[in-house]
Amino acid sequence: MLHYSEDLRLAHHMKEWFYDICQMEAYRQQQREFDDWIANAQICGIKEFEACAKTYRAWRKEILNAFKYELTNGPTEGFNNKIKVLKRSSYGIRHFKRFRTRILHCTSYDKKVGNAEAYLACQNQ
Repeated sequence: MLHYSEDLRLAHHMKEWFYDICQMEAYRQQQREFDDWIANAQICGIKEFEACAKTYRAWRKEILNAFKYELTNGPTEGFNNKIKVLKRSSYGIRHFKRFRTRILHCTSYDKKVGNAEAYLACQNQ
C-alpha cells in the first residue's frame, strides 16, 4: 500500500517518527525532535497532521511534561471508561447508593484473588 500512495507513505513516516520520539530516553533530544515533528506536520500537506500539529503546539508544555515525567492520565481514563460501561449495563438501578456500591465492587482489586472474581461478579449481576 505504501508504494502506491505518497500521502499514505508520508503519514506512515510521520506516525513512525512520532512513535520514535515517544520512545526516546534523552529528554533534550526528545524536545528538539518533537518541535521538528510539529514543524514538519504543519507543512506536510495532510490536513489531519496539520490539525494535529496545531493541537500539539497549543499543548506543547503539557506533552513535554508527560515525556519528561512519564506520567499520564491513562489509569483515570480507564477507570472512567469502566464506570461508563457499568452505567450503560446498569440501566434500571433506581438508587445511586446501589450503583455506587456496584462501581466500588467492580473496580476493586483484591490482592489475594486478583480482579477476575470481581469482574465475573459484575458480569453476572
